[in-house]
Amino acid sequence: MSRIALVRVDDRLIHGQVVIKWLGRVGSGEILIVDDELQHDRFMQSVLRLAAPPGSRVEVLGVQAAAERLAPQATREGSVIVLVRSPETALELLEHGVAFSELNIGGLAGGPDAVRLFKSVSATERQMAALRAVGDRGVRVYYQMVPEERPIEVSEVLRTRHQRVPAEGSL
Repeated sequence: MSRIALVRVDDRLIHGQVVIKWLGRVGSGEILIVDDELQHDRFMQSVLRLAAPPGSRVEVLGVQAAAERLAPQATREGSVIVLVRSPETALELLEHGVAFSELNIGGLAGGPDAVRLFKSVSATERQMAALRAVGDRGVRVYYQMVPEERPIEVSEVLRTRHQRVPAEGSL
C-alpha cells in the first residue's frame, strides 16, 4: 500500500507551493490527483504532469479507482501526496474506505454562494458541511498554505461568523 504523506484540498492542484514546498517537506515524489472529471480529461492530465517537477510521478484517478489504489491490501509501496479540488471529494475518499488522519486545506476560490474562511479559502455551505463531516470522522482539518506557516484549525474558523465573498467580476 502506498503511504499517504499528505491529503490536500486545493482547487489549483499542482502549483509552485505544492511542487516545491510540500513535496520536499513530506519526501514524496508521487502525486495522486483524485477527481472524477479530470480522470477523463487527457489534455488537463498532460498539463498537470508538465507542472510537476522532473522525476515526479503524477497519476489522475476518479474516487473509486483512487480508493482501490490506496486500499490497505494494495501492493504499491512508497509515499504519495493526494490532491483534491474540493472538500466533498476528500469526504468521498473517506466514505470509500481511504484512511487518513489529517486534511490540509490550501486554496478554494470564492463564488456567488461562498464565504471567506481564510486568506485564500472561501467555501459554500455544501463545502463547509463536507469539512465538518470530515472532522466528525476524527480527521484533523486544518488550513496551511505552506509548511512554514502556522496551521489554523478549520473547526475553530467554522464556528465564527464569515464575510460573504463577492462573485467574480462584481467588484
